[in-house]
Amino acid sequence: MYTSGGSAATRICGWGMVVSAGAAVGCSLAGVSPYPPLTPELALAGASALFAVAWVVASYRKPKEPDHFGDRPRKPRARRGSGGSGGSGGPNPALPYVFGFGIALATVAAFLVVFTPSTARGQWEERMLAAGYGEFEVPVVRLSGEPEFVPAGQDNDAYYLTDVVVRVPFTAGPREVVVEGMYSAAEPLAPGAEVAVYYAPGAPDAPVTEHDQVEEDALFLSFALAVWVWPWVIIAGVILKSQMEASDLHRLRRFRPAVHLPALGILFAGLVLLLPTALEFQVAGYDRLPAFLASFTPALALTWVVRAS
Repeated sequence: MYTSGGSAATRICGWGMVVSAGAAVGCSLAGVSPYPPLTPELALAGASALFAVAWVVASYRKPKEPDHFGDRPRKPRARRGSGGSGGSGGPNPALPYVFGFGIALATVAAFLVVFTPSTARGQWEERMLAAGYGEFEVPVVRLSGEPEFVPAGQDNDAYYLTDVVVRVPFTAGPREVVVEGMYSAAEPLAPGAEVAVYYAPGAPDAPVTEHDQVEEDALFLSFALAVWVWPWVIIAGVILKSQMEASDLHRLRRFRPAVHLPALGILFAGLVLLLPTALEFQVAGYDRLPAFLASFTPALALTWVVRAS
């Protein structure tokens, strides 16, 4: 009875650690907290760390069992009725997917934390969106300087850059604002022309610009990531999953200090390295660099486990 209870405790703690870590990764990818402090991510990551400690404690309290795996791992036989679905009789076939794609996603999630905007920037963007920030057509009142002609080059057609004064209909009343370097292709801008600018109607003190300065979508949904990052994440997940056998991962669920304690230490170090960005404080003048280094810890932990097993 005690052995069964110990096994159940280690399984519950192990899956609790995985689920909490996965939820923290999901919150980081989705940008649940748009700027520091990253409260949900930190709470879930902290829960994962607590489950990891509980798993270690439960494993130590568990009665010693004979090691059937030793130097020659054998494939466990599924008990009748278990269906080989991860009960005590056989490995769970979902384990390669959980760890293969989990490691790839954890890496990119830590990397995206590097690009989390500061609290001041995030609050400013929220204020702009609340004030109706967007793209609007406004009239050119007059030129503010001589148009600059940029001749055609190998990578561009000829165009003009012109500083103009535009009339912006803010909620509090229209104002004339200078917008520098407005682009026009065929000919220089002239008074009376309509140009597209970005501004917040309810915030007359905010800048009026030709280019968008507010990020409305979560970073992980951006076009650049969809083209340059996510395909590699999927490829990495597929490769890692293909190199993992459910039986080997099932064997690794049995706690072995020489294998698991260093790996957990590496992952805990990664969590600590994320704190300067997540809580917005600097260490030796840096806050984003530690988060960048943290993105390597899932792969380092996996490398240790593979070499030590």
